[in-house]
Amino acid sequence: MRGVGDAAVEGQRTMSRFSIMFVCTGNLCRSPMAERLAVAALRRRLGPRADLFRIHSAGTHAVSGWPMTTEAAAVVAAYGADPAGFVSTELTADLIAEADLVLTATRAHRSQVVTLEPSALRRVFTMTEFARVAREVGFAQICREVEESVPAQDLVERAHAVVAIVARRRGTVRPTRPDEDDIADPIGQPMAVYQSIGDVIARAVDASITALVGRC
Repeated sequence: MRGVGDAAVEGQRTMSRFSIMFVCTGNLCRSPMAERLAVAALRRRLGPRADLFRIHSAGTHAVSGWPMTTEAAAVVAAYGADPAGFVSTELTADLIAEADLVLTATRAHRSQVVTLEPSALRRVFTMTEFARVAREVGFAQICREVEESVPAQDLVERAHAVVAIVARRRGTVRPTRPDEDDIADPIGQPMAVYQSIGDVIARAVDASITALVGRC
């Protein structure tokens, strides 16, 4: 399983399905954990309608075809998500172009995404950045703004509208420290480090999915 719904890469972004891609370096720890936690969060909230979202991940320096680390898999499982069947993917400009929202582990990854695909500028954020701005704007306020133009039942259009709201507000919601928008790489570290990083990712994913699909 590569994500929610079919694993095949679509030829272009469409309005019938919303694609979220998580990005880190090797696509072995941080982005795989985020991918599978997002899949689980969508299924808890939406049930069968989770198929309206495609969740996948890639790495800026990934070698395609590797499983996530055993520690990352253990963290994913501890949160009740499914790590089975994951394989790493190298990040490409085409993958970025196909994504409606790109969430990266660090600011450096965010910059690399924009370098590869400049058109992604307004739809790429770090994981913690997107979650932080969404929380600061407020889920209730996001709902009010979305309701002005999007039918409540149109989850895909809602997600597009939320990304636009967060993009407009990010310059006004600054982190306390710039490095708050970076999630450290746990590879080669003890399990306790993976668990700590997993907690950061889980909180960011939960807030992001709540903003994107949460009920008003």
